[in-house]
Amino acid sequence: WVGYHLKPEHLLRLSARPRRFRPDIHLSSPGASNADYLHSGFSRGHMAPAADFAWSDDAILSTFLLSNAVPQLQSANAGRWSQLESFVRRIAARSSSVHVFSGPLFESDPVQFIGPGQVAVPTHTFKVILALHHGRKTMYAAIIPNRAHLTEPLAFFATTVEQVQRRTGLDFFAALEDLEERQLESTLNQFK
Repeated sequence: WVGYHLKPEHLLRLSARPRRFRPDIHLSSPGASNADYLHSGFSRGHMAPAADFAWSDDAILSTFLLSNAVPQLQSANAGRWSQLESFVRRIAARSSSVHVFSGPLFESDPVQFIGPGQVAVPTHTFKVILALHHGRKTMYAAIIPNRAHLTEPLAFFATTVEQVQRRTGLDFFAALEDLEERQLESTLNQFK
């Protein structure tokens, strides 16, 4: 999973999108390679989207590491997942800042793998957002299935942060005061 902080000033599109993903040389053990995706039927789905980092050449380049990608069916990646990424940027444009967490879920047994490196294919991807605006906090969350031809609208996939935490085993906002954290994480906010 990935986490990052996004401010309105980061929404500038100053840098060109790189053409290729590359292996992450900072991993302690071998990670995915481009060969894993070749003829697999899956695209390299960004967890931290390139458009959120187009404010700098170095920043956008960092999103094209294979450690920032999971196998996604192209129709899911370019469909509801892309719409969710655009929603995050709309929220960031009207907020002081947003904190975003994205990652894969593996909820099938057995897990599907692709390529010689045996890259695991997630059944879903999640996104959790904490938007801050003049001291006011709002949370959004979604879980998108990694399947072809999703016909349901994006709002159908909205959920609570609490539900994402239950399914991932992660605690995204543990630094918040407990009562505030419980209230925010249990509230279902729709994508508008």
